[in-house]
Amino acid sequence: MTGILPRGSEVGSWVWTLLEVGLAHLWWIGGVALIAAAGWCAVAVWWRRWAVRELADRTRVELVPATTFDPDMAEVGRVAGRLARVRSAGGRLPRRAAAVRIRVAAGAEGRLQYWWEGPERSAGVLRLSGYRRVEVVTPRAHCEQQRIRFADAAPLERGGEW
Repeated sequence: MTGILPRGSEVGSWVWTLLEVGLAHLWWIGGVALIAAAGWCAVAVWWRRWAVRELADRTRVELVPATTFDPDMAEVGRVAGRLARVRSAGGRLPRRAAAVRIRVAAGAEGRLQYWWEGPERSAGVLRLSGYRRVEVVTPRAHCEQQRIRFADAAPLERGGEW
């Protein structure tokens, strides 16, 4: 080899040598691939079961705003920042188990009811409202998740435009 790049004949001989070695040890390469696939499947199943276990053990708090509740943008920003920290307060969790869910429903007398749900590990951060004139209590009634249906409206495709 006189230049920087090898000649075509040298590359061909290298590829042929690798092919011969690979065919001679095909059972070994297949075994390693099989073990790697089995290990990946085992980790994926373990990760999913961990996420399901953490999703089953979530905490919920209810926010009860006063009738004079009217937050300014700075206050909303502070609370949004606090909700963003819930994930890091929970420690290392699967992404879907570490998420914060905000539920809003119409309650009695047309008043809105707010719930924050998150990992049990970060319950302390969820219990800190951050809003003035908002009381954080344990939920009185379970929020029923209802599907919203629109008459004569075709569903949007993922990534579709409004």
